[in-house]
Amino acid sequence: MPPRRSDVSRDQASGTSPVTSRSDVSRDQGATGSRLTSLLLVLVVSCGLLYLAYPRLHASLLYLPVDTAINNYYETRETPAGQLEGLQQRAQDSIEIYPHHRYREGLSLLYFLQAADMDKPLYVRRQAFEHSIAAAEASLDRAPAQPRTWLRVAQARAWLRYPPDEVIAAFKMAVYTGRVEPSMFMARLVLGLSYLPRMDAEGVAMMRDQVLLAWQFQRRQVIRAIRNKEIRMAPLEQLLAGAHDGILEEIRNGAVR
Repeated sequence: MPPRRSDVSRDQASGTSPVTSRSDVSRDQGATGSRLTSLLLVLVVSCGLLYLAYPRLHASLLYLPVDTAINNYYETRETPAGQLEGLQQRAQDSIEIYPHHRYREGLSLLYFLQAADMDKPLYVRRQAFEHSIAAAEASLDRAPAQPRTWLRVAQARAWLRYPPDEVIAAFKMAVYTGRVEPSMFMARLVLGLSYLPRMDAEGVAMMRDQVLLAWQFQRRQVIRAIRNKEIRMAPLEQLLAGAHDGILEEIRNGAVR
């Protein structure tokens, strides 16, 4: 039966029709479905990111006491002797969860501190130096711009009597990756000057530069090292005579006072 005129008039007055109402409902349902799909997609992506981030977070929290102990060591130069084995285990566990180069670097330092303990048996110290080198090299493979780590490798190799070329190679990398590092000047001088006779022209020039920088930034430490016989005058004279006679004379005068 055709619609009554009064019904049509009411529909026209209201601006709607049965067909238009059904279309609006369909659009509303479609919009709701799209929102639910978007929400589900966001939820899935968030869960995926959380799943991927969890190992990194877990490893970071596990490594936190190691980080604190290392920072304290660099500030005070006091070795956390009674904690070394526990800290080493924490660092190793962190590496197994998430192999970040920083965790390997920390493990290398902990083994190096253990190896430097004169009270430890010789075989324990040797093994600790070897572990320190292995962890350091693994860290450097991922992040080579670590001058402190390269210097540690050179020092450990020297103690283990590696071939001089291997010691010098690591020493050079320590300087290449951080030429001006005041906290390392003295350690570089003590090690580098002892290998000076085995260095090539590049190594000699590098050592001369480090001596001049050390004298510029740490004169008292240089003089103290000479007086304590950690550094000998002969290689300093070899490096500085002729081109830097004035500085050489200053060093001589300071050493005899």
